[in-house]
Amino acid sequence: MQIRILERTTEPLMVSERPWEDFCLNHCNVIREGDIWHMWYMANDHTYSDDGTGYFCYARSADGVRWERPDLGLVEYGGNRRNNILHNSRHQNNTVGEYVFIDPLAPPEERFKMILQRKVTPSPWLQSARNRLEFAWQKFGAVSGDGIHWRLLEEPLFKHNSDTQTAIIREKDRYRMYVRMWGTRFGCPFCRTVGLTESDHFGDFPAPVEILRSDEQDADGMDFYTSAATKLRDDLYVMIPAAFHQFQGKIRPHLAVSSDGILFRRHGRGPIFELGPDWDSWCIYVSPGAIPGPQPNTWWFYYLGTNVGHDVNTPDRVHKAGGFGRFLIEFT
Repeated sequence: MQIRILERTTEPLMVSERPWEDFCLNHCNVIREGDIWHMWYMANDHTYSDDGTGYFCYARSADGVRWERPDLGLVEYGGNRRNNILHNSRHQNNTVGEYVFIDPLAPPEERFKMILQRKVTPSPWLQSARNRLEFAWQKFGAVSGDGIHWRLLEEPLFKHNSDTQTAIIREKDRYRMYVRMWGTRFGCPFCRTVGLTESDHFGDFPAPVEILRSDEQDADGMDFYTSAATKLRDDLYVMIPAAFHQFQGKIRPHLAVSSDGILFRRHGRGPIFELGPDWDSWCIYVSPGAIPGPQPNTWWFYYLGTNVGHDVNTPDRVHKAGGFGRFLIEFT
């Protein structure tokens, strides 16, 4: 298989510009429906204290390049509701929106589904390789008919500890959820890996099985921070995992491919493209989900880029960090 990057944005498509974004933009994902491009994204202001504090927001576009933030009137911020905020994580028990997808087999009022993570105090059965957690994360779900007005499901989808952006793929007879796991290897004593868990309905996902990790050929301290697992067609699944070099604080996009969504093989040992010179010069986190491109066998992927290191995350050191870009990739 030949893989080529055909285009990549040189300037961010969106940057932090609203008060609820004045600390940083966070992960995003994009879906196209006809002439409308939908984006859901996390943002943080300078009240940020941890990943359970933030604002889940919505933007839209007619071309996937120029984005507007509509006034939704749903959540009060700064004394009014003139904003594009879908929910305030603090008002939702530290529940953070992660990823939205369309479920083609669901009834109309539930065709949009969302994965969220909620910070909880861990019990012993929630512990993973990280055995002294102060808190852990459970996965919850929400459903919507329009992608804007959401109903949060009461029971967790996945009770095992897993944080950061989760990807989910709707197959004909099951849901596949790609989650973070933890393991160890030489040079990476606390190593993030990618796990897979499946359910025949939108809930009750069992403990995951590890399907992708870094290995001894990778640099010491490198692991896979997110998976960005995406189904492009029935015989082609991809991951574009964020390879986190812990000793550098930098994150670069790698690539793995699969014909069945379970067994992935890495495409090369290095990143599919390098960090940029400015706004995406330190970290690139590719989002799960892809939009068909202008030619056959091409797809758009969106990503969050930053010009600060992964662990530079205190509001007194960071102001309006992060921007959203995209690239066009061809698989032949």
